[in-house]
Formats: sequence, structure tokens, C-alpha cells
Amino acid sequence: MKVNIQKEDLLYAVQAVERAVSNKNTLPVLGGILITAKDGLLSFRATDLEMAMECVINGDIVEEGEVAVPGRKFAGITRLLPSANISLESMGREQLLVEYERSQMSVPCFLAEEFPALPQPEGEIQGTIPVKPFRRLVRQVSIAAANDEVRPVFTGILLEISGDKITMVATDTHRLAKGVCPWQGQGEASLIIPCRTLQEIARLAVNEEDEIVLTANRNQAYFHLGNLTFTSRVITGQYPDYKQVLPADNLFCCHSLINNQRLCNALERASLISRDVTRGKGNIVRLTFEGDKLLLAAEVPDEGTIKEELPAEIEGETLVSNYNARYLLEALKVIEDDMVCFRLTGSTTPGVIEAATEENKDYMYLVLPVRVSR
Repeated sequence: MKVNIQKEDLLYAVQAVERAVSNKNTLPVLGGILITAKDGLLSFRATDLEMAMECVINGDIVEEGEVAVPGRKFAGITRLLPSANISLESMGREQLLVEYERSQMSVPCFLAEEFPALPQPEGEIQGTIPVKPFRRLVRQVSIAAANDEVRPVFTGILLEISGDKITMVATDTHRLAKGVCPWQGQGEASLIIPCRTLQEIARLAVNEEDEIVLTANRNQAYFHLGNLTFTSRVITGQYPDYKQVLPADNLFCCHSLINNQRLCNALERASLISRDVTRGKGNIVRLTFEGDKLLLAAEVPDEGTIKEELPAEIEGETLVSNYNARYLLEALKVIEDDMVCFRLTGSTTPGVIEAATEENKDYMYLVLPVRVSR
């Protein structure tokens, strides 16, 4: 293989797929990026067997072929190359020569034939998703996904495809985020997609006027966007029936309307006080919903106390609840509204945070209070 490519184009392609490079040493070649030169196109692929990413760009191909370069090392090299024409030439099966300006370096490579072949997109689920609502919804829902690999189902985001919409749901059992975005296609399904996969797609979907093409079956999901293709495994397992934990409207006994930014600022200040590092506890704040105000308080021995009063429109019962401040902040920061509606079912039962305006009410965030021992 021998190709000529501008540094900026090379860097774009390498950075696009770099995050799919495996950090584990179970199969060394998974730590590589496969570069294939064929039919006037350059393909860059990486996979950790959970997610695979491919980026295809134009290049000046002198000789067709393929090479599997060490992913992290080659990405680091590419970032430091000068802005100039770069020549890549395979020297035998396990060496790549990189030439730039009047300089050169060689990089040891993996055997390209050992790199796993990517499956071809196929499935009964086929359709398109607009990029703009997809990006917003992934950002809003992913905050509630779990990081604990012991329960893989909770590390994913549930995609319920039906009619003309996709409902996305994530939960770590302490909170739940749910939202809806448009869908145009065929088939109905419930798929659990790793949160990381959807976040990577959202990260690279920079043109909000584009559409993402989704093809899926019960084992694999394929997302195609411009010159980028993402392949993801579908997490096996039964996702909990989230509808059972969503409170019915008649259960809400306290409704409050609060300025989003003012509440964020107050919670940020309270977090500085409520973060109890020495006891391994953290960020518990007490909220009192009463009359025309929201009272926010936190107190930690040796750390200090804070009491703030925020104007609010409150209807219903006076309630006092304790919450993890981080859980509240993460929700408020992804709600794109000046005002938020905080609805509660009781002092120790779930509360729901939503945007105040109707056009943004396709997203809701349910959060459980924290039980504090006296």
C-alpha cells in the first residue's frame, strides 16, 4: 500500500475511529486501526468487538493494499505531524513508512489479515433519524445510564422504535431519563444499545441538518452518517419495565416552577459544602417546597453550612426532600429551558423534572430522594 494524504484529512479520519480502539490486550490486533486503500478511497476502521467505527475519505492512492497500525501510537503521531502532504507506505506486512516534508519514520504494525471483518448492515429495522433531535436526546438521556459493568443492561440506552418515533430510556435505578425523537422507517423493536456507542455517534454528528440511517436486527445495530459507519452489538437481557415506575398524574401532590439557571447556581454552591469527602458521602442537599419559595440547605460537619431561598411558583403540599445534588444538576444542565417544572409525589417518593414549555416536554427526568438518617 502506498498513499498520499493531507495531514488534516488523515487526522480527521484517525480521530473519528480512535475511540473504538480496544484498551484491552485479549487480542492485540484490536489495539490497531486498519487502513485500507482501494478504488480511490481510504478506509479507516477500529473495533473493540462491542463497537466498530469506519471512516471513508478520498486519497491519492499510488498502490492499493491495507495495513493495521497501532491505534493510540499512530493517533499520537498523526497529531504531531506538520500540516503538509503525508506519504504512507507499507514496507512488507508489518511495517509502515511515514514520510513528511524531508523527514520519515517507521511504525511497526499488526498483520492486517488478523483484523476482524466488519459485518454487513442487515436487519428488519430500517429508517432514518434527524441528527439535531438525536444529538440532543442522547445528551439528555445518557446522564442516567449506569457505569457498573456488573449489570450490563443498565449501561445501555433502551431504544423503543414504534410508528414515527424513537423513545430512548436510561436508568441506573436511582434516576431515570426518558425522551422522544422523530423516526421515519419500518419495523418495531426494543433495542438496548451501549450508551458509549450512541455518545460517539452524537459526538461525530456535527452537521445538524443530516440524517442518521439506522439498520438493526436483534444482535447488531448499524448507524450510517455521511462517510461514517458505526456497528454496535445489541446488549442482551431484559430491560426493566420503566413504565411501572413513572408516577401517574394524580399522584403528584406538589408542583413547582423554578428558574433553571438560578437553581443550577444554588446547587453548585451547595455542592461545595455538601461534598463530605472524609465520610465517603456526598452532595446531599435538602429542598423545601413552600409557598412562593424554594429553600435549599446543606450542612456537613467541618465543611460548613449553606441556606438559600429561591423564588418559585409552588402549588400543592409543602414538602421537604433530600437529593443528590449532582443528580439534579446533571438534569438541569441538559434541559434547554429557562424555567423547569419540578413535580413531586411525596418527600420520600420519586420526583420528576421537566422543561416548562410544551415544545420541550418530550423529555422527562425522574429522580429518587435520598433517605437521610437522623
